[in-house]
Amino acid sequence: MISFDALAGNNVLKNSLKHALNERFPQTVLLSGDDPAALKTLATVLAAGILCEGTGSHPCGNCLPCRKVEQGVHPDLMIVDEGEAELKVDLARQLKAENAIIPNDGERRVTVIHHAQNLNPMAQNALLKELEEPPAYAFFILTAEQPDSLLQTVRSRCTKFALEPSQAAVSDEEAASLLAPYLSAVAERREDRMMLSAMGLEKTPRRALSGVLGILQAAVRDAIFVSKALPQKPLQPALRKQTQALAGAVSMERLLAVYDFIDVLIDRVSRNAASAAVTCALTSDIYRICYAS
Repeated sequence: MISFDALAGNNVLKNSLKHALNERFPQTVLLSGDDPAALKTLATVLAAGILCEGTGSHPCGNCLPCRKVEQGVHPDLMIVDEGEAELKVDLARQLKAENAIIPNDGERRVTVIHHAQNLNPMAQNALLKELEEPPAYAFFILTAEQPDSLLQTVRSRCTKFALEPSQAAVSDEEAASLLAPYLSAVAERREDRMMLSAMGLEKTPRRALSGVLGILQAAVRDAIFVSKALPQKPLQPALRKQTQALAGAVSMERLLAVYDFIDVLIDRVSRNAASAAVTCALTSDIYRICYAS
């Protein structure tokens, strides 16, 4: 059943939003935070709350509109989720056209735009009037991991709500479990399996991803010491088998280059690099460093 319980923590924020839903909810809101999954969860709950026709607190989770939102079939809910792709002016024009049509099922229509920071300047400018003075039945929910990337003119037209910073972390054991198949794929010269393993890291919260990459770098360091036959205690003993295989497959000079390249990746993550770009780098770039002739 759809409810605010789907979002962990953030009790102060949830109480504020519950109150707003049962009083007068703003027509244009901007949700920000560093956890895209949490932003999507909250946006869905809010959309259900806006469209809810039940009695008591919204969303009730039981009425037909709530169930339709949960099932992803509500005709008056439009969700834009293009991942890291640029959102162009044609999309803004489409949204304006959609919102010119009165709702199908009830009295309200909701448009959710995920990764709103990816709206290009022309698209943002095209939406300004719609965000400032939407039709009485129209509601906009924008989510953004980097809200400062949006034009000030857009931000000023939104009521802003921020999620608590994600405290999610990945333990060394969890990181080793994530990285073992990746390191094995590198050692076996299997670029396809490298990509599949790297894609498994995309769900890791951005803050935790830097730590995972640090553990990957430590494993590469272990492989370098194995390659040089130095009696050094491994930094990542859980990955001993994989690092030994890596040392046998890749020359020490290339492992040193991989080690340095992971520094570059960690810097990219700190600068909010797209998950897909990190996956590509862990696949094609590292494969090239290890095996290009």
